[in-house]
Amino acid sequence: MTIKLTTKRNEILEVLKKHQGTLSAADLHDKLPEIDLVTIYRNLDLFVKEKMIKKINLGTEEAQYEYQSEPHHHAVCTDCNGVLHFTAPDEKIKKLLGIEDFEVDEIEVTVRGICSKTAHKK
Repeated sequence: MTIKLTTKRNEILEVLKKHQGTLSAADLHDKLPEIDLVTIYRNLDLFVKEKMIKKINLGTEEAQYEYQSEPHHHAVCTDCNGVLHFTAPDEKIKKLLGIEDFEVDEIEVTVRGICSKTAHKK
């Protein structure tokens, strides 16, 4: 299904494209206060369904959304909540998983630990 990019949908998508990193629906509402929160959620769900953006659970209370110009994974600092982006070859990950009789559509890796900034402070 190809969706029609209305003015509001385009505004939401443009904010996600320009932002480096993830945003929650509330963050988007702060940046686009003229668009009500229900409309933002409805459009985020549609964008995720159409694989235009990614919905990511980074361990926060709210889901995070991200436009990825290139696929990548996330490393989350459990102390400062900072997020690092990294790439890893999906084919190698598939091989390491060793799952037979299963067609993998996409891989999302979230690694948790302590970033170097936090580790140096301790």
